[in-house]
Formats: sequence, C-alpha cells, structure tokens
Amino acid sequence: MMRKVSSFLLFLLVSIALSAGASLDLRSSFEWSYDTNSFSSPLPSDYSTQGYPNGGEFLKRQNLGINLGLDVYFADSSRVGLSVFTSFRFPYHAESIIPVDGENGWVYESEDSTERQHTGFFFGAGPVFCYHTERMDLLLPIRLSIGSYDWFTSGIVVGVSIEPGVSVFLTEDFFLTFSMTYDAHLMKFLFSLREVYDSGYIMLTAGASIGGGIRLGDADA
Repeated sequence: MMRKVSSFLLFLLVSIALSAGASLDLRSSFEWSYDTNSFSSPLPSDYSTQGYPNGGEFLKRQNLGINLGLDVYFADSSRVGLSVFTSFRFPYHAESIIPVDGENGWVYESEDSTERQHTGFFFGAGPVFCYHTERMDLLLPIRLSIGSYDWFTSGIVVGVSIEPGVSVFLTEDFFLTFSMTYDAHLMKFLFSLREVYDSGYIMLTAGASIGGGIRLGDADA
C-alpha cells in the first residue's frame, strides 16, 4: 500500500514539475547500509532494560538496498532545489545484543536475528543544495525521513537524512551518481493507545550507493 502511495506521489510531483517548466533529475541506485543503536564499546552496564534502547536490545544490521530519487530545480543552474527519495533496505545479516542481569552487572548475550528482520522502507523530502560544473554536480540533500522497519506494523519512524553525493554526466541528459548516506532515525511514533512514542528510541543508518539517472525538462534561466 505504501509503495503504491509513494509511486503515485512521485508521478504527481513529476507531472506538476514538468508542467511548470522545471528541470528534474531522476535517479536510481544500489545501496549498502548499516543500521545500529549500539554506539559504544564496551556497551553500558548501568541502565534499565525498560529504558533506552526500548526493551534493552541493541541491534547491528547490514542491508542491501534500492534507492529512487528525484531532484527538482525551478530555474536553470539553480543552486537550491527540492529533493525527494524512496529507499528499500533488505537485511542480509543482523545481530541482536541483549543485556541480562548477572551477579556482577549486565551480561550481554548475542544472537543472529536476521530471520526476525523486515525490509526497511523510508521516504522523505527536503532541500537539495547543488554546485554545478560542466560535467559534474556536487549535491547535498537534507531531507525529513519517514519510514518503518516492519512495514508500519508497530509505528512510524521519523528522522533526518543527509546524502552528500556527485553526479557525473556522460551526456547532457544521462549521468552516473555516487553518494554517501547518513540517516538519523530519531523518534518512533507508536500505533498504541497507551504510548504515543517509543521513549529513548534512536537508530542510525550509514551507507554508500552507486547508480545512474536522467535529466528531464528545461527550467527557464
């Protein structure tokens, strides 16, 4: 359902932008990414398992993904535009680290949790800052990110995504694209009558992608 909605919104945005005489960069790419809420080594030994992270579980997850993106510029050679994206992240390895209360503090138990993971689906929008050269564009999109790690079964994850990258033009219309991704998932709003959001939730994604794209339209100078 969410894929159909995102596809419809993308089609609607492309149609509106082209009718307004804008320039559009459509791109698709393959991504490797790493998700985690484990930020220290050794892991902490003095927190409640009912607090951060939710349920006391740390996660280290690796993904292969597919990204679809659209950058819209409403004037020729504009340095600021609108960027939207959709990302599907398929887990191929995941490790869960669960603290257990032992005699001398927390004892951590690790297990392979790949089979419990679901496809991560995220989409969002925000400004893109661009520096144009004759054959290359340097890009810095900063977007609001919305998505889920369980197809919106338990709630909605909200954060901020930054994706610095470069587009290398092979012709006037076709280009190769390379980028790095940093996606900070800062809050999770729950589908629950007892809790509005997951207290202490945080998950960070870091990744890299490679792909290609096409430039459509011709914005006015």
